[in-house]
Amino acid sequence: MGAALPPLVADDQGELLVSVDRETPANESLLSTLIASGDTSLHWLYRHVRFSLGRDLIPDEELESHWAAEVLRLRQVWRYR
Repeated sequence: MGAALPPLVADDQGELLVSVDRETPANESLLSTLIASGDTSLHWLYRHVRFSLGRDLIPDEELESHWAAEVLRLRQVWRYR
């Protein structure tokens, strides 16, 4: 296995992503937004992370477009840092 990390179970994945964004101010996009599924779509833990951090609930029909907008916002913010 070398230096690679072992696979994480779903609960550990969620906790790791929540930990990454615990200090993210409420008016900023979550860094964990950039984690995508294998087909580059919304990761299934996105809603869990938002909920765990007390973020607003996004209705199902708006979730994917909200996520895509957040991804674009983060890419713009971090492009020149």
